[in-house]
Amino acid sequence: MAWYGAHSFTSVSSVMNGTNPVFAVQTRPLGRVNTRMALRYEIAEQNRYLFENWEYIQLVLGTFFFSYLLFGTLEGKFSLALALILLVLTAIERFGLSPILGSMGKSLDYLPADVATGERARFWLIHSAYVGCEAFKLGVGIVLLTLVLRRHRSVDPVNQLNMVDKANHRHVNW
Repeated sequence: MAWYGAHSFTSVSSVMNGTNPVFAVQTRPLGRVNTRMALRYEIAEQNRYLFENWEYIQLVLGTFFFSYLLFGTLEGKFSLALALILLVLTAIERFGLSPILGSMGKSLDYLPADVATGERARFWLIHSAYVGCEAFKLGVGIVLLTLVLRRHRSVDPVNQLNMVDKANHRHVNW
């Protein structure tokens, strides 16, 4: 999603510079600046929609993963804490940062670049916090993955029995 969000706005230039004559005729009354703003707005709306749904998917998957680690494995408190941190960070992004970014982005979409520089700076500050949160989640996820995959486990340590099936233990003396 991060790659898509970063590269989706480049499609505006490729559409604007494309050789589709029908598009050029249809958008000529708007002018290049207004056409570019309308296309960028559409891309921004798609990004907002996709990121919102991706965050909800992450919350559902994170809840299932945390529940699995808690009830289905013998993971320690540290692994469970890391999984819970991932879930909390995603909730902070979804319910804290994304709504602010969405509303600020909608208000800034049609403003010229030189207008509202203070609000643009605030938008990019919150956007940087979002990206930093994503990078931190990636790091925590790598640590959690390493912990879960590196553990040497026996087949099932809770239900493992020491079998008494040796030659000198076959009879009982009463």
